[in-house]
Amino acid sequence: MLYLSVRNQNWLRRQDTTAIMSKLVPILAKRKAKMIDNILADPIGLTERKLESILEIHANTAFGKDHKYKSIKTPEQFSEQVPLFDYSKMNPYFERVQQTPNLPIITADPVIWYVQSSGSTGKPKALPISKAGMDDYTAGSSLLMWAYVNAAKEHAKLFDGTLLTFAAPAVLGDINGVPLGYMTGISREMIANRLLKALVKPGEDVFNMTDINEKLWAYACYAVQNNVTGLAGITTLSLSFVRKMQNEYGVRLLEHFKGTKHEKKIREALNDDGTLNLDSLWPNLVFIGATGIDSDPYKSWIKETLPKAFLMDNYAGSEGLYGTTLTPNIDNGIQLLPNNNYFEFIPEKEIDKEHPKAIPLSEVKKGHRYEIVVTNMLGYTRYRIGDMLTFCETDPYSVHRIGRKGRVVNLAGEKLSDAHVNDGISAACRETDARLADYTVLGTINGSRAHYTISLMVQNEISLEEFARAFDDSVSAANGEFKHSLEFGALDPSIAIRMETSHTESIIMANHIQAKSVPLSMADESMMAVSSSHSGEVIEGGV
Repeated sequence: MLYLSVRNQNWLRRQDTTAIMSKLVPILAKRKAKMIDNILADPIGLTERKLESILEIHANTAFGKDHKYKSIKTPEQFSEQVPLFDYSKMNPYFERVQQTPNLPIITADPVIWYVQSSGSTGKPKALPISKAGMDDYTAGSSLLMWAYVNAAKEHAKLFDGTLLTFAAPAVLGDINGVPLGYMTGISREMIANRLLKALVKPGEDVFNMTDINEKLWAYACYAVQNNVTGLAGITTLSLSFVRKMQNEYGVRLLEHFKGTKHEKKIREALNDDGTLNLDSLWPNLVFIGATGIDSDPYKSWIKETLPKAFLMDNYAGSEGLYGTTLTPNIDNGIQLLPNNNYFEFIPEKEIDKEHPKAIPLSEVKKGHRYEIVVTNMLGYTRYRIGDMLTFCETDPYSVHRIGRKGRVVNLAGEKLSDAHVNDGISAACRETDARLADYTVLGTINGSRAHYTISLMVQNEISLEEFARAFDDSVSAANGEFKHSLEFGALDPSIAIRMETSHTESIIMANHIQAKSVPLSMADESMMAVSSSHSGEVIEGGV
């Protein structure tokens, strides 16, 4: 018998995996291409058939019986017979699930996990999920990667290296014996294909870290030693990682790996000012998957820092996977996944009504803004997840400007939303060629004067005055009340300042590893005098 050292065994295992993947990738890519073509070709048929399947499978659940699923024959009857739900209205069912997780309360199959939400609209929630629902989720989430691979033959090189995945713990605790964790951890555990699962790195010891500084340093040490071809997972973490690698970790990594075979690679990528040339460090990094943020403001910085990388967007939440980038044109929004969800949409003018009318996917219009409503196998039925979005195309159905419904800052009647801010920041980045790594916008009132302060972390020299002007011009074009308030002096022009400490990392350190950045908020009222001539509102539930 031939005995091999552990090092040689690991080398052979890597060679075997590479050889298997080289044969498997073309087969899987072809299969997924057919699935993607079907999604793009028949979205209405798919979403209606998904509804039929959900109603049939969940007919004998407590929720299905309460709402007479067996009597529902059409999508129109479904919307008439089943009311709209949000977390507070679904909570009585969620409480029953927690008490008896093996009984069919909202899903036919038992609850297998609870998702700890990010808490972007308040206190984090524990949301139940089932295996059937997670099968849909994991199958859909892989389509982003396969869409990239199918876009060009050379894109299969993604599988030649390491897909560095920024994930949170799958298990934080349990509720009545059922584990509780973050979706990025749970979805990783639920990957069915063992070979694909093996590509997700670094591993459980790093995934389970919850201190952001320890976690990102562990990723840095791992990434220096490997051929990184892609970044995926929690995008707030992956962007913080890229920024720290570029600006902070260079000298420290050189010292850490001094005398090892990795020293030369680090030294060659290290610039005279201590920053790292990441394209030199990772010449094969070609793919970045983004989820949970509007990535548009960061594209200029990423393009300059990692020029070979395609940045492609996913649209997912604790209650499901709703869309992903399926077309080669990565600037054409996110394509919805009608094979995973039955979609309905509440027009913007309806959302604050006591009984708003939701319309089916077939009735949405390009350029219009809606609140999204989902029904899926995870047990969420006519569920208002709290997101607003705009359709940039209806063939295929593609969305952008995705933001939370819940927070609007109103200093002088302008009702500024996350979507206004994200568009304004993106436009200002394009006009000033800013390489933006982090930002937040604060509504500020000093005495009788009100304005917005734009706090920026930029990687190049720009005119802050020009950036603020470009921001105001963009927001004014989309928000007539903002323009009116500026013209008549109710609002002073916005001010741009440089951010010294990362806003996003501060939020993560103060909350939890999967906390999201806050693009828009009111400045700390303890630092300003609030005048009665301005409302200074943060409106919950507005647009």
